[in-house]
Amino acid sequence: MNRRDFIRDLTCVSVCGAAMGDARVGTAATHNDMRTSAFLRKLTTGVCVVGGGPAGFVAAITASRLGAKVTLIESLGFPGGMATAGLVGPISKFNFNSRRVVGGIAWEFVERLAARGGAIADLPKGNVPFEAEVYRRVAREMLEDAGVTCLWQSSVCGAPELAADGSIQAVTLSTAGFLSRLEAQMFIDCSALGALVGYHGFGGFRSEKGTAQPLSLCFHLGGVDTEKARVLVRHDNERSANPVLRAALEKAMKSGRIQSFGGPWAVWGSTIRRGFVSVNATRAAADVTDPVEVAAATALMRREIPVIAEVIREADPAFRESYVSQTATVSGFRECRELQALHRITAEEFTSGEYPPDTIALAAHPMDRHLAGSSAQNLSFLKKPGAIPLSALISAKCPNLLAAGGLVAAEPAAFASIRVQAQCMASGQAAGTAAAMSVKTGTAPKALVASTVVAALRDANACLPGGD
Repeated sequence: MNRRDFIRDLTCVSVCGAAMGDARVGTAATHNDMRTSAFLRKLTTGVCVVGGGPAGFVAAITASRLGAKVTLIESLGFPGGMATAGLVGPISKFNFNSRRVVGGIAWEFVERLAARGGAIADLPKGNVPFEAEVYRRVAREMLEDAGVTCLWQSSVCGAPELAADGSIQAVTLSTAGFLSRLEAQMFIDCSALGALVGYHGFGGFRSEKGTAQPLSLCFHLGGVDTEKARVLVRHDNERSANPVLRAALEKAMKSGRIQSFGGPWAVWGSTIRRGFVSVNATRAAADVTDPVEVAAATALMRREIPVIAEVIREADPAFRESYVSQTATVSGFRECRELQALHRITAEEFTSGEYPPDTIALAAHPMDRHLAGSSAQNLSFLKKPGAIPLSALISAKCPNLLAAGGLVAAEPAAFASIRVQAQCMASGQAAGTAAAMSVKTGTAPKALVASTVVAALRDANACLPGGD
């Protein structure tokens, strides 16, 4: 057993074992205690979506609107994932050279946000700053309107149960340590770290150990003179990192005040309130399979947030009266696992400007790969939007498993473009469409005719090549 498998299994033992409570041998167990030795609930659904972030909540809405019975599993108490718990913004990237490349449910969501005063939707660049609290509220309402059953504060616990044909039959859920068993016909993994693709060889790690993009921890600053600060980035090929603040943070790193940083991006991203900006600047490398390293990296970033805020105050008069008003609930993992899919997107094909027949989404964000152990990044602007094919969402090994968002099969360089929110939402809509079709027809996703999925996405106002 390698180190990663040991840590994974140890985590599952500690979480799932806790649910057994006093029913363990050698303890005095009451009747109620004994109930915890078996599943408290046995649930069934048509489509199970794991993870309620940008990909997951859109996948769930899509499949439900198409007639499937859908259950969404989310470890937090609300949707949005890194957008709402991690304060990552803006929602990137809907436009390429001022032309819309992502539509469908993703853009419907943005329009609803804007109607609530929770987003700025008309920037030519196609990045959408938003208000995090409005984001989670609108996403929740759309899920409820679609009839999705949302199991908040529940996590997949341990390896999925497999049927004789290798398909997933059921997953175990842990809710405050109490276990439930959920059976489904189709599963879509949209989780941050691959709650399903991490087992049975359904996926692997995207990058070699030590080369994955670093973690970050976003925060909000209040007391900012947003009339003087540059809070909006409007146009393509316009760098959003603040050069004055970057020079100040470089100096602080050389002097030992901070260990590392990225960007920094101090703009309207996950807030659009006057006097406030969201800041993406902290950096820490960690082996995401090692809980000790992840804890140490998160603690380091939390310690460095007030120092970074102080450096920013000293460097720019617009931030002179600023203060840390909020920090993200969780740190962000830019890279972890990916699905072992029918096809893995290569950097060469992604930048070729060619679109395969099963293209289900377009990516317009630069290929933006942050370097482990460094404040640097490799940033390459696209000449044409890159293609995300349906085959990169369909498991090559499990007959009833799809993945979307951060688990799409792609080489690290290509993934550096498609990992952002709008593209995660678009891949979520494609996965939800394929899952609903599979349930309706009794056909495995890899046996679906790709053109039917593409046609359904066009009917749902997705922006796809050849649709003009």
